[in-house]
Amino acid sequence: MSYSYEVFVSYRRANAWPRFLDGTFLPMFRHWLSAELDREPRIFFDADLIETGTSWPHALAHGVAGSKVMLCLWSRQYFTSPWCLAELGHMLARRRALADTPPPLVLAAVIHDGEHIAADLGDIQRFDIQPYANPWLARDSPTAEELSNRVRVLASHVAHALEQAPEHDEKWADLAVEEFVELYRTRSLQRAVPSLGGSRP
Repeated sequence: MSYSYEVFVSYRRANAWPRFLDGTFLPMFRHWLSAELDREPRIFFDADLIETGTSWPHALAHGVAGSKVMLCLWSRQYFTSPWCLAELGHMLARRRALADTPPPLVLAAVIHDGEHIAADLGDIQRFDIQPYANPWLARDSPTAEELSNRVRVLASHVAHALEQAPEHDEKWADLAVEEFVELYRTRSLQRAVPSLGGSRP
């Protein structure tokens, strides 16, 4: 079995950040990564792929396990989400298991509060786009142009990371499903969850 996606986008779906991702960041990222790869990239983004009625813990698990690299959008809220931490933890565990000098499987774009990122994540390549991460960014503004320039650099590094991705291992899916389903059950016991559909908190 081969990879289903090039990139898994890991982010916290909170406040107006989905507006920034859907309307600004992802169109730029898709454009520049497509230019780097010379084809349309396969990107796992939960708003695109998880439809109402889908068991989203399974969908997230298969998305993470089936992606070559992970692009995190780090904010203060990212690190308070059990789901984001589970996604990141799965990819970091894969990286640790590979080699003494593992490939860059995780890259991060910092969109908010980059000063309070855990020290043990210091070896993850990160790109600071905080000054330009605005959900209400005006299209064709100088700020949007500068964001596009920074996303172009980010996309080139993601393309380089894709070249270094290891062969796919089918065991990753079983491990991720087990972890994500257990997390869902634990969270369900802690509070009422209205549906299996939709996006995770």
